[in-house]
Amino acid sequence: MNAVDHQLIEEIRDSARDFLQRRDQRQCKRACAPPDRGYWQEIAAVGWLGMSVPEAMGGLGLGWHAMAAVMEEAGRALLPEPLVGAGVLGATLLARLPAAASGLRESLLQDICDGTRMIGLAWQETEGQLEAGEAAAAFGVSMSPRDGAYILNGEKRHVIPGAGADGWLITADGEQGTALFYLPADTPGVTLHAQQRADGTAACHLALESAVVPAQALLAQEGVLDAVDESLDYGRLMQSAELIGVARQVLADTVAYLNTRQQFGKPLASFQALQHRLVDAAMQVELASNSLHDALATLQAAPDDIPGRKAAASRVKARAARAGIDAARLAVQLHGAIGYTEECDVSLYFRSALHLGAWLGNTTAHRQRYGALAPDPAPQGEDADAEETDAAEFPREADWNGMPETEFRALLRRFFRARYPAHLRHVPWRLHWDEIKTWYYTLSRQGWIAPSWPREYGGMALSPARQIAFIEEAERYGVARAPDQGLVMLGPILIRHGTEEQRARFLPGILSGEAVWAQGYSEPNAGSDLASLRCEAVIDGDGLIVTGQKTWSTLAQDATHMFMLVRTDKSVKKQAGISFLLVDLSSPGVSRRPIRTLSGHEEFCEVFFDQVRVPRANLVGELNAGWGIAKALLGFERLFSGSPKHASHALQQIFSIARQRGLLADPAFNDRLAELRLDSADLTAMYRVFADMAKQGRLLPPELSLLKIWATETHERLGALLIQIAEEYGGAALRQGYGDGGVHALAPYVNALAATIFSGTNEIQRNIYAKQVLGLEGA
Repeated sequence: MNAVDHQLIEEIRDSARDFLQRRDQRQCKRACAPPDRGYWQEIAAVGWLGMSVPEAMGGLGLGWHAMAAVMEEAGRALLPEPLVGAGVLGATLLARLPAAASGLRESLLQDICDGTRMIGLAWQETEGQLEAGEAAAAFGVSMSPRDGAYILNGEKRHVIPGAGADGWLITADGEQGTALFYLPADTPGVTLHAQQRADGTAACHLALESAVVPAQALLAQEGVLDAVDESLDYGRLMQSAELIGVARQVLADTVAYLNTRQQFGKPLASFQALQHRLVDAAMQVELASNSLHDALATLQAAPDDIPGRKAAASRVKARAARAGIDAARLAVQLHGAIGYTEECDVSLYFRSALHLGAWLGNTTAHRQRYGALAPDPAPQGEDADAEETDAAEFPREADWNGMPETEFRALLRRFFRARYPAHLRHVPWRLHWDEIKTWYYTLSRQGWIAPSWPREYGGMALSPARQIAFIEEAERYGVARAPDQGLVMLGPILIRHGTEEQRARFLPGILSGEAVWAQGYSEPNAGSDLASLRCEAVIDGDGLIVTGQKTWSTLAQDATHMFMLVRTDKSVKKQAGISFLLVDLSSPGVSRRPIRTLSGHEEFCEVFFDQVRVPRANLVGELNAGWGIAKALLGFERLFSGSPKHASHALQQIFSIARQRGLLADPAFNDRLAELRLDSADLTAMYRVFADMAKQGRLLPPELSLLKIWATETHERLGALLIQIAEEYGGAALRQGYGDGGVHALAPYVNALAATIFSGTNEIQRNIYAKQVLGLEGA
């Protein structure tokens, strides 16, 4: 299955949910029963054990996205059977190996797929071991040939399944390197030391004392370590899906409990502190989920990228383990005393998360592994794939959507290198019109100023996929935002809701730069609660008289016009009495006062309207229909408010200073940096998942709002580290460069502070998510 069939994946998920609901999994967990072989046969019969095994090898060949859907549902249901330990690990390893002359590999793989044998993987020889090739402890398993057989001695640790398994695939070291054998559980000389996991899973330590296996039990002698490591990484990815399922279900149970549990005369769900804690837990789960699907898509596209696979598996496991344990821990807390007992199911989820979070490597171990494997960002100002600048003219028009994406992106990169002012790359503050207008005019002359507009209105008519590519390449090169409210906000509104006369009158000026537009939404007492705005427009013949104030209008001191929301009816519900109006800021009665931010930059303005007369022809849409028009700006544009560009750039700046100061040799610094790199990587993964939805024309889900929270708060955390390592420069003026001047140490932190407030504060975003997505009553 090359492309992900989302409909098929959801059908598989629904089928898995139905299958699991036929049995009380939670009761099985509570009883800590050994694997039920009859139920294992049923699991095999529905195809789960061979789901990711190629069809040519007797499996279903449905791929890892399908298996992840099954594992998530298994986590939600607390499936007691060791699906990863006895299904994913062994099947993946055997499918990776070359065919054995004895046919043993094929028969074992078939037995796993049809459920007739439960086979574990015995590879680990010391605590904290993440890869099969790491230095073994003194008790590692060794082999020696003797009379057509092999003698195995040593010990394997933390093997799942333990009791109840038919046998194990076991690694052993000899003079020729590491070999892989099949070891039946009843082999003389094998002693099983049972070890119960937190959730009741049957694990064991295996002790081998002169255990004899026949020569035909040898499965492979070449490439064993790489094959085992690959199976472990895919096992971790599926284990992460199971953790995600655990977290989703325990949060859903907690929401239901808070909606019904009364304290102080009202439901617990109405307490904002609890709402925000649940939203933050849900955000970790969504980060883990999006990172998992991003990793699976990346590995599907580049299956031979071994360092990439290892880094991806560790990134996902680190996030999923945190998400699962934190969600279950929070559930125990919010359930109160009952949550601390076995009489409440949340304790079962907590125990499951503890087991899954620790087995095959915990959060700290995988964070450190990711930090060691992930490539460092390129030094500041360098381009890893710099091409020769094309001296030829760039086309004004082409079949942009029919052009291969790699060719389209390469064209954009050449254009930016050739035409964008080098001194304005990665400027960490908003530029005024006189600083950026030359670039605006360049794009206008090129015909590339309005990527999303239809061709008939002067745009490039880019598809969603090409729009994303355009924006991503501009961000990657460090192209500053020109005053673009007219381009990305007003233009699309006029094209959709305006009259033909309005489009003819206003769109050409936006394209040429003759008209520079500002947004007039917020007011002193109507920021996040925008519907409370009071700036009033009273109908007067063929015009409207506007009186009031707008604030936080970005660079409105440079604007020639403003599109704004005004109150035109006070007698109805507040959202219903708002209209959308276009105002010429040169009109009599308009005054402006720039607002200097704490960074010392005049980025915003207050705009005052004193009996300003506006033609009624400037009313967009129907009278009192402005709220619906304003909401139309959300959706596709919201995707880019969560762009990882700011976090990525701050990370590059951190590496720039760290290299200069030799901090990359400091283990404590590297651990903190690895954690933030994970945060940034997971932000990128979350963005990519939603971007892929937009490219495919799929409806963006409400979880998109979490992008804004995570993007801004990750940027803020990175900015705080940058200030710390910049020492005295961490308290310098915003535009003061560190060292050679290439890094502005204070800018990311200050800019992130602003971003957590604008477009609805992060606290308001949490309130909205708690109500609209989690379904917390009283939120």
